[in-house]
Amino acid sequence: MNELKNRGRHLIEHILQFQQENGKEKGINDIRKTDEIIQFMEEMPGGFLIYYADKGEEIIYANKGLVRIFGCETLEEFRELTGNSFRGMVHPEDLDTVEESIQMQIAASQYDLDYVEYRIFCKDGSIRWIEDYGHFVHDEVIGDIFYVFLGDATDKKIQQETEKVLEETMGKANLAVSAKNTFLANISHDMRTPLNAIFGYTSLAKMNMSDIDTTKKYLEQIEVASKKLLDMIEKVLQVSALSNAAGPKEVECDLCGIVQEVYDFLLPQAQEKDISFLLNCEEVRHTGIYADQEQLKQLVLNLINNAVTYTKPGGNVRISLSEGRELPHHEAVYSFVVEDNGIGISPEFLESVFEPFVREKNSTLSGIHSIGLGLTIAKSIVDMMGGTIDVKSTVGEGTTFTVTFRFRAQPLSGDASENTATSHKVNQRLLLVEDNEINRELETELLENMGFLVDSAENGQIAVEIMKRTEPGDYDVIIMDIQMPVMNGWEAAAAIRKLPNPMLAQIPIIALSANAFESDQLKSRKSGMDVHLTKPVNFSELLDTIEQLTAQSQIS
Repeated sequence: MNELKNRGRHLIEHILQFQQENGKEKGINDIRKTDEIIQFMEEMPGGFLIYYADKGEEIIYANKGLVRIFGCETLEEFRELTGNSFRGMVHPEDLDTVEESIQMQIAASQYDLDYVEYRIFCKDGSIRWIEDYGHFVHDEVIGDIFYVFLGDATDKKIQQETEKVLEETMGKANLAVSAKNTFLANISHDMRTPLNAIFGYTSLAKMNMSDIDTTKKYLEQIEVASKKLLDMIEKVLQVSALSNAAGPKEVECDLCGIVQEVYDFLLPQAQEKDISFLLNCEEVRHTGIYADQEQLKQLVLNLINNAVTYTKPGGNVRISLSEGRELPHHEAVYSFVVEDNGIGISPEFLESVFEPFVREKNSTLSGIHSIGLGLTIAKSIVDMMGGTIDVKSTVGEGTTFTVTFRFRAQPLSGDASENTATSHKVNQRLLLVEDNEINRELETELLENMGFLVDSAENGQIAVEIMKRTEPGDYDVIIMDIQMPVMNGWEAAAAIRKLPNPMLAQIPIIALSANAFESDQLKSRKSGMDVHLTKPVNFSELLDTIEQLTAQSQIS
């Protein structure tokens, strides 16, 4: 310790003499003695050191403040920790930064200090940030040295990093708010467009009630606009549902059949635009898989519908499904590709094409009314299934979406079983449970027009009382709303399943509700309902469901 102090003392004397001879701090020896300067440096709160500028960078002097910064109690501990060299003080990853500062100090004016920040390892293994103000001195007697003032900058660095993170977070939040506001402005416009058509054509229909053909034409336009509006609402709800989804549910399904079903559904739309619309599933060996059938169908629909929508009349849309390598545990890799020669996507927008609340052009500019959430939903489904989705596009030339995923394949077997569904019989009696008077009246009339005999109940409790008083066979099926006063649909279904007469307790129950989330459907199944359908009522789907359930009931 005394040796290091003496060397430091000798060095400081030469530095002071050097400064006096060069016109700096003249008369300083008259003001303060060297001993006083040494004492001041020892007691100063910050760190101070002097080291040789050669490659060894041996530390000549270190004050108590520097020893404390490194978490050492004695100078000997500090020397052991650092190897008594300046380079041994610096975190290895910061040596290049420090070396750059050293070269700047050497090149700078002899009176300038250079500032640099770097990390150090303390005795306890922790890492601290250091502020370093260094100065290079050249003297023939002393040799080339650096003397350095150091301070602990860890708290400052933490504050800077925190401010940086906050700034980045705020920036992202502001971008999200801006995107959301743009989305809300666009969706407000896009939803009001079909609403305007609905109100307008409704007014025209009322004014032309005597002209059946004209009124029918207006009603058809109302139906088209209503479907567009419903599609927008469903996509917004689906994005919310997917963000809270617990994960995919696996059921037996036909992969090629799903793609073929969507293809057949969109074929009239493609034909109307004179689009060459081709599907190739020949490279699939295991078409039977285990997957979330509904989500898979939604994914396929969104991508193919996108291609047809954004391809101009006379264009081409190519769909291919292929099976790649087989994996252990009966899994296989599948590739689903949708390729079009439509309007394409700009490189700028391609980076955010899957982001929610973002569209390249609003409907006013593109001429296409879309809520802009189809690709967001597709990406969410792919992520949920553990797959990948890739997009390549050129403006004016077209777009290609490639989805790769793996599914557990069903063993190869014979032909699929024949469809055993039968047509519904006339005079089947239904119990319609619906609290909303308008919905009850509308659904009753439509069902009666289909040949059903319909009794109704205003809530679940009334429905349960009716079933308690009835005889087996009086009703073929129950259509049950969910949200009702007194007793909701789930409670009513559970109560009916507990009826002592097994023939009554096993009656088919169809949930028909505006509750459209997966969690709602799961709750319906747990309550004892056979099928969960959503509103607005798709009467073709409802009719098919009644046929299937009543056919199964007759077989059992």
